[in-house]
Amino acid sequence: MEFPKNNIINDWLQENGNPEITKLVEKNLAIANKIHEMLEERGLKASDLARMLKKTPSEISKWLTGTHTFTTKTITKIETILGEDIIHIEAQKEIVYFKIYVNQEEEIEETSFENSEVFATEGGLEKKVS
Repeated sequence: MEFPKNNIINDWLQENGNPEITKLVEKNLAIANKIHEMLEERGLKASDLARMLKKTPSEISKWLTGTHTFTTKTITKIETILGEDIIHIEAQKEIVYFKIYVNQEEEIEETSFENSEVFATEGGLEKKVS
């Protein structure tokens, strides 16, 4: 993502040169842009989002200009209210191997099943093999 020239964020990043901060700001701006798109698609304004989240318009303004860091909790609230994911994360994959033995003496075949999906549940892990 390219930063507009001659703005406070770009100037600060150039002065400090911290790649982690640069990446953080890029991600915040990408999230803010996605939220702008989602609001526009729904015919909503930032003030509507503020009302739905029970936040002040100034706080929403900070989020949508990329000058405030989003928490996972905030992103999840916005996703829930707008009914669309802002960030998509692939399901965790796990490879499951089965060994087949004949007469418990000799290994005949090892089969690999890929594309398993692992879902976290409150009671541990639940496996769903695709």
